[in-house]
Amino acid sequence: MNKKFKYLSAELDISILSHIGHRAQTAKVPLCLLVAFSSILGFAMTTSRLGWHGGYLFVSILLLACGGASLNSYQEHRRDRLLARTRNRPVATGQLLPETARRQGQILAGGGLFLLYLGALSVPAVIAGAVALVLYNGVYTPLKHRTIWAILPGALCGAIPPYIGWLAGGGELFSPVILGVSTLLFLWQIPHFWLVLLSYRSEYQRSSAPNLISVLNESSLKYLTLVWLAALLVVLQTLVAMLVIMPTGLRITISATGFALLIVFSLYMVLRRQPNYRHLFMLLNSFMLYIMALFTVGSIVV
Repeated sequence: MNKKFKYLSAELDISILSHIGHRAQTAKVPLCLLVAFSSILGFAMTTSRLGWHGGYLFVSILLLACGGASLNSYQEHRRDRLLARTRNRPVATGQLLPETARRQGQILAGGGLFLLYLGALSVPAVIAGAVALVLYNGVYTPLKHRTIWAILPGALCGAIPPYIGWLAGGGELFSPVILGVSTLLFLWQIPHFWLVLLSYRSEYQRSSAPNLISVLNESSLKYLTLVWLAALLVVLQTLVAMLVIMPTGLRITISATGFALLIVFSLYMVLRRQPNYRHLFMLLNSFMLYIMALFTVGSIVV
């Protein structure tokens, strides 16, 4: 009897952990952690410190982002079943009910906006958070199945979190510095998405949803990605030139890292017929995380 009880208890623990994992996957927690971290960058750049206010902001944006991601999982669960890349997601497989994902999204997003207001005491920051949510779930998600240009409001949505952090820290509504940071994130997200298209190009070519891989061939999209990365590098170098108060060593590191990224991508895209796009995808994401970390550290130590 005791052995049977232990077996049932262990099975219950596994079931609970599995359910938690499904909820976390539906909320796209790893991606949302990056979104929350980008808000800390904006906060640090205007306050030159973090403290408990920075931690509070991080949690608020994390909840808001996870809420939007959960709602996206609810909105997309039928279409997710059609692609190999997404068909194993919890809501698509039925491991989590669509209504559960919807309620989770509403609670997390609402809680994130409420905490953001309590912690930031900044109406503009809350408005910016609400705009990001509407752009992601109300504009980008419905449009992505109608036009290839849906990527633009999607990228704009991802560029807003550092601006939220900036406003929460008391920064000016329009500042060249934070607009430059947001532009950097906007430009980064476009090749980020294109690398996903290139990684799963055969699957997207068969898809009925509009996407750039059905309009351009692989070679053209590779060169377009390089052009976009060159534009990203220009914005990055402009930011480095503007932030003269940052330590010189950090500014040189950021600048050199940007050039190194473009060189690596150019070598892979031009010299290799079949680059490993997944590796380049991870490299691009790691680059942006590293750059955000350097900018954050540079803003705190000044």
